[in-house]
Amino acid sequence: MAMKISAIDPVGPAWNHMVRVLFKPFELKKWLLLGFCAFLAQCGEGGGNQSFPSDRGFFTPPNTTSSGQWFEENMVAIVLIASAVFAFGIGIWLLMLWLNSRGKFMLIDGIVKNRGAVTEPWGEYRSEGNSLFLFRLCIGLIAIVVLATIVLLGLGIAYPDMKSGKFDTAATVSMIVGIPLVIGWVIAAICITFFLRVFVIPTMYLKRVRAKEGWRIAWAELGRGHVWSMILFGLMIMVLGIAAGSIAIFVTCLTCCLAAIPYLGSVILLPIIVFFETYVLAYLEQHGDDWRFFSSSYCKSCGYDLRGHGDSGACPECGATTESMDLHFRENPGEN
Repeated sequence: MAMKISAIDPVGPAWNHMVRVLFKPFELKKWLLLGFCAFLAQCGEGGGNQSFPSDRGFFTPPNTTSSGQWFEENMVAIVLIASAVFAFGIGIWLLMLWLNSRGKFMLIDGIVKNRGAVTEPWGEYRSEGNSLFLFRLCIGLIAIVVLATIVLLGLGIAYPDMKSGKFDTAATVSMIVGIPLVIGWVIAAICITFFLRVFVIPTMYLKRVRAKEGWRIAWAELGRGHVWSMILFGLMIMVLGIAAGSIAIFVTCLTCCLAAIPYLGSVILLPIIVFFETYVLAYLEQHGDDWRFFSSSYCKSCGYDLRGHGDSGACPECGATTESMDLHFRENPGEN
Protein backbone atom coordinates (compact mmCIF):
# COMPACT_ATOMS: atom_id res chain seq x y z
CA MET A 1 0.00 0.00 0.00
CA ALA A 2 1.44 3.32 -1.09
CA MET A 3 1.88 5.88 1.65
CA LYS A 4 2.31 9.63 1.49
CA ILE A 5 5.83 10.64 2.53
CA SER A 6 6.17 14.40 2.94
CA ALA A 7 9.28 16.45 3.55
CA ILE A 8 7.21 19.40 4.84
CA ASP A 9 4.71 17.80 7.22
CA PRO A 10 7.34 16.77 9.83
CA VAL A 11 8.52 20.37 10.30
CA GLY A 12 5.67 21.29 12.67
CA PRO A 13 5.89 18.21 14.91
CA ALA A 14 9.69 18.52 14.99
CA TRP A 15 9.49 22.13 16.13
CA ASN A 16 6.90 21.32 18.79
CA HIS A 17 8.88 18.37 20.12
CA MET A 18 12.01 20.53 20.29
CA VAL A 19 10.08 23.10 22.34
CA ARG A 20 8.69 20.35 24.56
CA VAL A 21 12.12 18.82 25.20
CA LEU A 22 14.02 22.05 25.87
CA PHE A 23 11.49 24.58 27.16
CA LYS A 24 8.53 22.73 28.72
CA PRO A 25 9.94 23.01 31.29
CA PHE A 26 13.37 24.56 30.89
CA GLU A 27 15.94 22.53 32.83
CA LEU A 28 19.54 23.69 32.79
CA LYS A 29 20.86 20.24 33.72
CA LYS A 30 19.04 18.65 30.77
CA TRP A 31 20.43 21.33 28.43
CA LEU A 32 23.98 20.72 29.63
CA LEU A 33 23.71 16.93 29.33
CA LEU A 34 21.96 17.00 25.96
CA GLY A 35 24.48 19.60 24.84
CA PHE A 36 27.29 17.22 25.75
CA CYS A 37 25.62 14.44 23.74
CA ALA A 38 25.26 16.86 20.83
CA PHE A 39 28.92 17.81 21.20
CA LEU A 40 29.94 14.15 20.92
CA ALA A 41 27.55 13.61 18.00
CA GLN A 42 29.19 16.50 16.13
CA CYS A 43 32.75 15.71 17.14
CA GLY A 44 35.05 16.01 14.14
CA GLU A 45 32.28 17.23 11.81
CA GLY A 46 33.54 20.81 11.50
CA GLY A 47 36.07 23.25 12.81
CA GLY A 48 38.01 26.20 11.62
CA ASN A 49 40.97 26.27 9.32
CA GLN A 50 44.32 25.71 10.87
CA SER A 51 47.67 26.93 9.58
CA PHE A 52 51.20 26.28 10.58
CA PRO A 53 53.40 29.13 11.82
CA SER A 54 55.33 30.89 9.13
CA ASP A 55 58.16 32.01 11.41
CA ARG A 56 61.54 30.49 11.00
CA GLY A 57 62.04 27.45 13.18
CA PHE A 58 63.61 24.03 13.17
CA PHE A 59 62.79 23.32 9.53
CA THR A 60 64.13 26.61 8.17
CA PRO A 61 67.50 25.94 6.57
CA PRO A 62 70.31 28.31 7.53
CA ASN A 63 71.21 30.96 5.00
CA THR A 64 74.63 29.43 4.53
CA THR A 65 73.28 26.03 3.47
CA SER A 66 71.24 25.07 0.44
CA SER A 67 67.78 23.61 1.01
CA GLY A 68 68.65 20.35 -0.70
CA GLN A 69 71.77 19.86 1.42
CA TRP A 70 69.88 20.74 4.60
CA PHE A 71 67.14 18.19 3.86
CA GLU A 72 69.74 15.50 3.19
CA GLU A 73 71.50 16.22 6.46
CA ASN A 74 68.25 16.16 8.47
CA MET A 75 66.39 13.45 6.55
CA VAL A 76 66.16 11.03 9.48
CA ALA A 77 64.78 13.69 11.83
CA ILE A 78 62.32 14.89 9.20
CA VAL A 79 61.02 11.36 8.55
CA LEU A 80 60.68 10.60 12.26
CA ILE A 81 58.88 13.84 13.08
CA ALA A 82 56.61 13.59 10.03
CA SER A 83 55.73 9.99 10.93
CA ALA A 84 54.96 10.96 14.52
CA VAL A 85 52.77 13.87 13.43
CA PHE A 86 50.96 11.63 10.91
CA ALA A 87 50.39 8.89 13.49
CA PHE A 88 49.14 11.43 16.02
CA GLY A 89 46.75 12.91 13.46
CA ILE A 90 45.39 9.48 12.56
CA GLY A 91 44.92 8.69 16.25
CA ILE A 92 43.00 11.93 16.85
CA TRP A 93 40.83 11.27 13.79
CA LEU A 94 40.00 7.74 14.95
CA LEU A 95 39.18 8.99 18.45
CA MET A 96 36.84 11.68 17.12
CA LEU A 97 35.17 9.22 14.74
CA TRP A 98 34.61 6.78 17.61
CA LEU A 99 33.22 9.45 19.96
CA ASN A 100 31.07 10.81 17.14
CA SER A 101 29.63 7.35 16.42
CA ARG A 102 28.78 6.74 20.08
CA GLY A 103 27.39 10.27 20.46
CA LYS A 104 24.91 9.85 17.60
CA PHE A 105 22.94 7.28 19.57
CA MET A 106 23.21 9.22 22.82
CA LEU A 107 21.69 12.30 21.20
CA ILE A 108 18.85 10.37 19.57
CA ASP A 109 18.15 8.60 22.85
CA GLY A 110 17.96 11.88 24.78
CA ILE A 111 15.59 13.41 22.24
CA VAL A 112 13.34 10.37 21.93
CA LYS A 113 13.09 9.79 25.69
CA ASN A 114 13.03 13.52 26.50
CA ARG A 115 15.84 13.33 29.00
CA GLY A 116 19.37 14.49 29.62
CA ALA A 117 21.54 11.45 30.23
CA VAL A 118 25.09 10.42 29.37
CA THR A 119 26.15 7.26 31.18
CA GLU A 120 22.99 5.24 30.48
CA PRO A 121 22.88 5.66 26.67
CA TRP A 122 26.69 5.48 26.49
CA GLY A 123 26.55 1.96 27.88
CA GLU A 124 23.22 0.88 26.39
CA TYR A 125 24.17 1.63 22.79
CA ARG A 126 27.80 0.54 23.04
CA SER A 127 27.37 -2.25 20.48
CA GLU A 128 25.58 -0.06 17.93
CA GLY A 129 28.06 2.80 18.40
CA ASN A 130 31.12 0.61 17.96
CA SER A 131 29.57 -1.09 14.92
CA LEU A 132 28.85 2.29 13.36
CA PHE A 133 32.44 3.37 14.04
CA LEU A 134 33.90 0.33 12.27
CA PHE A 135 31.42 0.66 9.39
CA ARG A 136 32.27 4.34 8.85
CA LEU A 137 35.97 3.57 9.13
CA CYS A 138 35.71 0.94 6.38
CA ILE A 139 33.72 3.30 4.16
CA GLY A 140 36.27 6.04 4.76
CA LEU A 141 39.20 3.79 3.87
CA ILE A 142 37.44 2.60 0.70
CA ALA A 143 36.73 6.22 -0.26
CA ILE A 144 40.39 7.13 0.24
CA VAL A 145 41.55 4.18 -1.89
CA VAL A 146 39.10 5.06 -4.67
CA LEU A 147 40.13 8.73 -4.66
CA ALA A 148 43.83 7.79 -4.63
CA THR A 149 43.23 5.47 -7.59
CA ILE A 150 41.53 8.28 -9.53
CA VAL A 151 44.40 10.68 -8.77
CA LEU A 152 47.03 8.12 -9.76
CA LEU A 153 45.13 7.35 -12.95
CA GLY A 154 45.05 11.03 -13.86
CA LEU A 155 48.74 11.47 -13.08
CA GLY A 156 49.59 8.37 -15.09
CA ILE A 157 47.74 9.67 -18.13
CA ALA A 158 49.32 13.12 -17.80
CA TYR A 159 52.84 11.79 -17.09
CA PRO A 160 54.22 12.26 -20.65
CA ASP A 161 53.28 15.94 -20.57
CA MET A 162 54.57 16.31 -17.00
CA LYS A 163 57.86 14.78 -18.04
CA SER A 164 58.22 17.08 -21.03
CA GLY A 165 57.10 20.12 -19.03
CA LYS A 166 54.23 21.11 -21.31
CA PHE A 167 50.44 21.02 -21.34
CA ASP A 168 49.42 18.97 -24.36
CA THR A 169 47.19 16.05 -25.34
CA ALA A 170 48.04 13.79 -22.40
CA ALA A 171 47.22 16.50 -19.84
CA THR A 172 43.97 17.30 -21.62
CA VAL A 173 42.93 13.64 -21.66
CA SER A 174 43.86 13.39 -18.00
CA MET A 175 41.49 16.25 -17.14
CA ILE A 176 38.71 14.85 -19.35
CA VAL A 177 38.97 11.50 -17.59
CA GLY A 178 39.80 12.67 -14.08
CA ILE A 179 37.38 15.54 -13.50
CA PRO A 180 34.17 13.53 -14.12
CA LEU A 181 35.53 10.72 -11.93
CA VAL A 182 36.29 13.15 -9.08
CA ILE A 183 32.83 14.72 -9.42
CA GLY A 184 31.27 11.26 -9.36
CA TRP A 185 33.32 10.40 -6.27
CA VAL A 186 32.11 13.57 -4.50
CA ILE A 187 28.46 12.89 -5.38
CA ALA A 188 28.73 9.28 -4.22
CA ALA A 189 30.37 10.37 -0.96
CA ILE A 190 27.60 12.91 -0.30
CA CYS A 191 24.83 10.37 -1.03
CA ILE A 192 26.40 7.67 1.15
CA THR A 193 26.99 10.09 4.01
CA PHE A 194 23.43 11.41 3.76
CA PHE A 195 21.85 7.95 3.69
CA LEU A 196 24.00 6.73 6.56
CA ARG A 197 23.35 9.77 8.73
CA VAL A 198 19.64 10.21 8.06
CA PHE A 199 18.40 6.67 7.53
CA VAL A 200 20.86 4.06 8.77
CA ILE A 201 21.73 5.49 12.21
CA PRO A 202 18.07 6.00 13.29
CA THR A 203 17.34 2.49 11.97
CA MET A 204 20.13 1.06 14.10
CA TYR A 205 18.78 2.91 17.13
CA LEU A 206 15.17 1.81 16.67
CA LYS A 207 15.77 -1.78 15.56
CA ARG A 208 18.84 -2.36 17.78
CA VAL A 209 20.88 -3.80 14.91
CA ARG A 210 24.46 -3.44 13.73
CA ALA A 211 25.50 -1.12 10.91
CA LYS A 212 25.44 -3.59 8.03
CA GLU A 213 21.99 -4.87 8.96
CA GLY A 214 20.82 -1.33 9.58
CA TRP A 215 21.90 -0.34 6.08
CA ARG A 216 20.01 -3.32 4.59
CA ILE A 217 16.82 -2.57 6.53
CA ALA A 218 16.98 1.16 5.83
CA TRP A 219 17.30 0.62 2.09
CA ALA A 220 14.68 -2.13 1.93
CA GLU A 221 12.04 -0.30 3.99
CA LEU A 222 12.89 3.38 3.68
CA GLY A 223 14.91 3.84 0.50
CA ARG A 224 13.62 1.49 -2.16
CA GLY A 225 10.51 2.96 -3.74
CA HIS A 226 10.98 6.32 -2.02
CA VAL A 227 14.01 7.71 -3.85
CA TRP A 228 12.18 10.84 -5.00
CA SER A 229 10.94 11.49 -1.46
CA MET A 230 14.51 11.07 -0.20
CA ILE A 231 15.74 13.64 -2.72
CA LEU A 232 13.06 16.14 -1.71
CA PHE A 233 13.87 15.50 1.94
CA GLY A 234 17.55 16.16 1.29
CA LEU A 235 16.70 19.42 -0.49
CA MET A 236 14.45 20.42 2.39
CA ILE A 237 17.26 19.78 4.87
CA MET A 238 19.51 21.93 2.69
CA VAL A 239 17.03 24.82 2.71
CA LEU A 240 16.46 24.55 6.45
CA GLY A 241 20.21 24.24 6.93
CA ILE A 242 20.82 27.55 5.17
CA ALA A 243 18.32 29.26 7.46
CA ALA A 244 19.78 27.54 10.53
CA GLY A 245 23.30 28.48 9.46
CA SER A 246 22.30 32.14 9.24
CA ILE A 247 20.79 31.95 12.72
CA ALA A 248 23.91 30.22 14.06
CA ILE A 249 26.14 32.96 12.64
CA PHE A 250 23.93 35.64 14.19
CA VAL A 251 23.93 33.89 17.58
CA THR A 252 27.70 33.43 17.40
CA CYS A 253 28.17 37.14 16.82
CA LEU A 254 25.59 37.98 19.49
CA THR A 255 27.43 35.86 22.07
CA CYS A 256 30.84 37.34 21.19
CA CYS A 257 31.87 34.05 19.54
CA LEU A 258 31.07 31.93 22.61
CA ALA A 259 28.93 29.76 20.32
CA ALA A 260 32.08 29.00 18.33
CA ILE A 261 33.62 27.19 21.32
CA PRO A 262 32.89 23.46 20.74
CA TYR A 263 30.93 22.40 23.85
CA LEU A 264 29.47 25.81 24.61
CA GLY A 265 28.35 26.06 21.00
CA SER A 266 26.49 22.76 21.27
CA VAL A 267 24.67 24.01 24.37
CA ILE A 268 23.86 27.46 23.00
CA LEU A 269 22.72 26.13 19.61
CA LEU A 270 20.96 23.09 21.10
CA PRO A 271 17.48 24.11 19.82
CA ILE A 272 18.77 23.97 16.23
CA ILE A 273 20.46 20.61 16.80
CA VAL A 274 17.44 19.05 18.50
CA PHE A 275 15.08 20.38 15.83
CA PHE A 276 17.03 18.85 12.96
CA GLU A 277 17.43 15.51 14.74
CA THR A 278 13.72 15.44 15.56
CA TYR A 279 12.85 16.47 12.01
CA VAL A 280 14.67 13.41 10.69
CA LEU A 281 12.91 11.08 13.13
CA ALA A 282 9.50 12.64 12.41
CA TYR A 283 10.10 12.14 8.70
CA LEU A 284 10.93 8.47 9.21
CA GLU A 285 7.81 7.94 11.32
CA GLN A 286 5.72 8.50 8.19
CA HIS A 287 6.78 5.06 6.96
CA GLY A 288 4.40 3.28 9.32
CA ASP A 289 3.85 2.05 12.84
CA ASP A 290 7.08 0.02 12.76
CA TRP A 291 8.97 3.31 12.57
CA ARG A 292 7.59 5.02 15.66
CA PHE A 293 10.33 6.75 17.64
CA PHE A 294 8.12 8.85 19.89
CA SER A 295 5.18 7.95 22.06
CA SER A 296 2.02 8.18 19.99
CA SER A 297 0.25 10.02 22.80
CA TYR A 298 1.20 13.30 21.10
CA CYS A 299 -1.13 15.34 18.95
CA LYS A 300 -0.22 14.73 15.32
CA SER A 301 -1.37 18.24 14.42
CA CYS A 302 0.59 20.37 16.87
CA GLY A 303 2.77 17.93 18.85
CA TYR A 304 1.08 18.65 22.21
CA ASP A 305 1.78 16.03 24.89
CA LEU A 306 -1.58 14.32 25.50
CA ARG A 307 -0.44 11.97 28.23
CA GLY A 308 -2.66 12.41 31.27
CA HIS A 309 -5.54 13.96 29.32
CA GLY A 310 -7.43 10.70 28.95
CA ASP A 311 -9.73 10.02 26.00
CA SER A 312 -11.21 13.50 25.78
CA GLY A 313 -11.34 13.25 21.99
CA ALA A 314 -9.73 16.65 21.34
CA CYS A 315 -6.33 18.25 21.75
CA PRO A 316 -6.49 21.01 24.41
CA GLU A 317 -3.79 22.94 22.53
CA CYS A 318 -5.13 23.10 18.97
CA GLY A 319 -8.58 21.48 19.24
CA ALA A 320 -7.88 18.70 16.72
CA THR A 321 -10.16 15.70 17.21
CA THR A 322 -8.94 12.22 18.00
CA GLU A 323 -10.10 11.00 14.57
CA SER A 324 -8.21 13.70 12.68
CA MET A 325 -5.11 13.10 14.78
CA ASP A 326 -5.16 9.35 14.15
CA LEU A 327 -3.87 8.71 17.66
CA HIS A 328 -2.64 5.32 18.81
CA PHE A 329 -1.61 5.16 22.44
CA ARG A 330 1.30 2.75 22.78
CA GLU A 331 4.57 2.52 24.57
CA ASN A 332 7.53 4.49 23.38
CA PRO A 333 9.62 2.07 21.25
CA GLY A 334 12.78 3.49 22.79
CA GLU A 335 11.76 2.60 26.34
CA ASN A 336 11.37 -0.72 28.10
